[in-house]
Amino acid sequence: MLAMRRYVLTTLIASALFVPTVLIAQTTNYVPLADYSGTPIGSVYGAGGQQTLPQYVRTLFAIALSAGAILAVIRLVWAGYKYMGTDMWSQKGEAKAIIKDVVFGMLLLLGTYLILYQINPCILNLDILQSFGSGGQACSYAQNGAF
Repeated sequence: MLAMRRYVLTTLIASALFVPTVLIAQTTNYVPLADYSGTPIGSVYGAGGQQTLPQYVRTLFAIALSAGAILAVIRLVWAGYKYMGTDMWSQKGEAKAIIKDVVFGMLLLLGTYLILYQINPCILNLDILQSFGSGGQACSYAQNGAF
């Protein structure tokens, strides 16, 4: 059993290291069937398939927050089903604990966004070199005089 775990772990690590290099070597003749521009998924690819690292990190942050919220709702539905579907107090207590964990997780997600936004609305804008090259700040929020 231990040998199987090592084999699977080694295969996963090797795949994580070597598969992206093969994918980068592929040609970009792909034409999407639907227009995703203006959505978080569409902004992953950027304009013309080109995107900088700061844009990619910003998009991944938005997608991670969205995925966390979706998973929290699914978990909340499961806990509600578990709470309503049983008459045993131990199961109800377990469901209440899951609901408390989901609420805490949602507050943590919201808190992460709010804290970063209150510190600086442009904190996820990682174009530091752009601000030095232009002689000003790279954030459009700061350029509008509101910051």
